[in-house]
Amino acid sequence: MSEISKAMNRSNREQGRGDIVVEPGRVVSPVLTQRMKHADCEQYLSLASEIALALPDVSCRAVLFSSAVTGEGVSTVSREFAATVSERGDVETLLIDANLRSPSVHDVFRVRRDPGLTDHIVGGVPLGDCVCETSVPRLKVMTSGRPVIAPPRVTGDERTAAMISELRGSYRFIVIDAPPILSFSEGVQLSGVSDGVVMVVRSGHTRRQLHAHALDLLEGASANILGTVLNRRRFYIPRFVYDRM
Repeated sequence: MSEISKAMNRSNREQGRGDIVVEPGRVVSPVLTQRMKHADCEQYLSLASEIALALPDVSCRAVLFSSAVTGEGVSTVSREFAATVSERGDVETLLIDANLRSPSVHDVFRVRRDPGLTDHIVGGVPLGDCVCETSVPRLKVMTSGRPVIAPPRVTGDERTAAMISELRGSYRFIVIDAPPILSFSEGVQLSGVSDGVVMVVRSGHTRRQLHAHALDLLEGASANILGTVLNRRRFYIPRFVYDRM
């Protein structure tokens, strides 16, 4: 049985719902991807393959990463996934920081915060000026941009959908880092402009009922839920022994 199959089976036992599950284990800054464990990289690449299989007719896959509540590690998982598929998977990738209330992409990649997403949607700044190069091969980022009073007006604006459509011509993967579904409305709004949603669940942290409620909200918005990433799973016995159980 493959690693991804084992992870899916374990998650189904723990969470009760979900189709795609990986266990990144230890995650690091994407500017240090060469230090990431080989097994961790393989899990992210497996996730990319599963997404590709789920979206076979889409040349550029716009995937939203979110969670039910805060503290699940969405920003870390989304940027590690983007960095891995771009560098190790040899795929042109764009990471969009749509977590406008708590942005982090500009700090992690050590790039300017503005102009970014809000500047393009609200201020009309040309799209090309809102995309930054990074030190990771084939990975570019769109930062959150200047702070705005009402983030839902940005993510729910029809210009956001037009922006994603325009960006599709330049990338194979567009990774959208979104805020928690149950805390803010932006995640549900953005699910409408993405090809699919991957939910991040921190092992032993989120109540199953909250995760299920978030999935129900996404399903009510006709979102294409691809599955779940099980994050920060703890192994109380050596992993190689655990995998044989």
